[in-house]
Amino acid sequence: MGKRIVLHSCARERGCGVDSRLALNLLDTVGAPMLAYRDGPVLYANEACQQLLQRDQASLLGMPFDALVLDGDRQRWQALAAAVLAGEAAPARLELCLLSGGGEQRTVEIAPSRIDIDDDPLLVCFIYDLSEYKRREARERSLFRLFAQIIDGDPVPTFVLNAQHQVTHWNKACAAITGTAAAEIVGTTRQWYPFYRTERPTLADLVLSGDLERGFEELYRGKLRRSELIDGAYEAEAFFPHFGDSGRWLYFTAAPLRNARGQVVGAIETLQDMTARRTAEEALRQQQAGLERLVAERTAQLESASAQLVQSEKMASIGQLAAGVAHEINNPIGYVHSNIGALEGYMGDLFEMLDAYEQAMSSCLAEDKREALQALGAKLDVEFLREDIPKLVEESKEGITRVRKIVQDLKDFSHVDVKQEWQWANIEAGLESTLNIVSNEIKYKADVVCEFAGLPEIECLPSQLNQVFMNLLVNAAHAIGEARGRIRVATRVLDAGQVCVEVADNGCGIAPELQMKIFDPFFTTKPVGKGTGLGLSLSYGIVKNHNGRIELESTPGVGTLFRVVLPVHHVETRSEA
Repeated sequence: MGKRIVLHSCARERGCGVDSRLALNLLDTVGAPMLAYRDGPVLYANEACQQLLQRDQASLLGMPFDALVLDGDRQRWQALAAAVLAGEAAPARLELCLLSGGGEQRTVEIAPSRIDIDDDPLLVCFIYDLSEYKRREARERSLFRLFAQIIDGDPVPTFVLNAQHQVTHWNKACAAITGTAAAEIVGTTRQWYPFYRTERPTLADLVLSGDLERGFEELYRGKLRRSELIDGAYEAEAFFPHFGDSGRWLYFTAAPLRNARGQVVGAIETLQDMTARRTAEEALRQQQAGLERLVAERTAQLESASAQLVQSEKMASIGQLAAGVAHEINNPIGYVHSNIGALEGYMGDLFEMLDAYEQAMSSCLAEDKREALQALGAKLDVEFLREDIPKLVEESKEGITRVRKIVQDLKDFSHVDVKQEWQWANIEAGLESTLNIVSNEIKYKADVVCEFAGLPEIECLPSQLNQVFMNLLVNAAHAIGEARGRIRVATRVLDAGQVCVEVADNGCGIAPELQMKIFDPFFTTKPVGKGTGLGLSLSYGIVKNHNGRIELESTPGVGTLFRVVLPVHHVETRSEA
């Protein structure tokens, strides 16, 4: 129980008898700060009130209560006290500032009530100290303002949600990257609007509600992951096509906000523009792809050059072999040709002697011997021999001449007796020797029509051009089907010091989609095992090495024409120097 209260003299003078003292004594048992007064002076203040105001009982009793109220609040308090004492309707509580004995201002809330004692009204006031609450509230407001300043001044786009999923902060960087001002978003639950066309939760919403399963399975499939740095935080990356001129890649992280008791009271989400990084990565990928293509092209060129070198070596080897064979054949052919010439002369002498014998036979021999010789002549068919032997000799001479021509063409084609140096040559002669070489490949399939214009000599590598002509002629023969076809070989002089060789056939032709690939290494339209795909590639390289060009015109089902254009004068390029 609280201690007994002794009434101040002024209270006794105002007629407070025993009943008043008992009533006031009961008020001392109340733990909340409380005081009582009538007509101005304080009649009683309990111990809790004394501690609150930092004044003892002696200093409070008889003091006008209005003197404890600060000037700015005094008039409001006087009006409320008068209304309560008069029994009029009045607010139940009033917040004001009291001045403590130590000179400190204390914000309090007073709840006055009227008590009638000895037929006199008494004002009893319960005082609730709001100072600590106000200080705490001020601190929270200060912290909130500081938090808002930090968030708004942060260059990282950031927004904050409270426990009700309302936007409390939407900083300038976030407004800049989304194009949506804070005034449009703060205080609403429309944080989805700047990012998505239809309503859906943001990552901060999912973190706040704990519905991360939906994020993993539906909204951010394959993109959402736990943060390795912040407990309970998640991160993802996505493309937003309506941001900026051509869209932006955003990397975003959302984390929960907790109070002192660990309860989730909000969520914060930060955004980072990853467009530049993504653009750089894409440029790097394209550059890498370009490098890979370039490596593939260079590799193909090296393979082509290697194949061309191998083919050149092969052709050189074949040429050397052909030269050796030609040399070996030339010797026996030479004396066979010579012997046939001698034999032809001897046979003439023999036939002349035979004529003389026939003339002398009638006068020098007996009848029976003459008849026997005539019978032998009829049996041997001497007359037929007279006619056939010269023909046989002539055909043998023609055959030997043809063999000699083939051997010479082999030598001309391979040019093994000539170094691989640029020289002036008649390419029409090269065409003729090449046609002779491949005649066995062509003669059973097509008729060859030559339309030579009488080209001047050009500066070239003759054996390499012969290889080009051979590839074109063999390909033309292969393009002709079952019916016998036609191959046209034509030459003409062009302007600007150029000559042209055309090889045309009336074969199957080449499909348009394949014509762009026809000169690629290892590409062939022939069945598997029928071609290497290097012939035209090597021919293209040879013609290009001559500073010329090779052109293609083809119509499926009609035929194909290859046109080789070569300069008369060769000009060395830097790569040849």
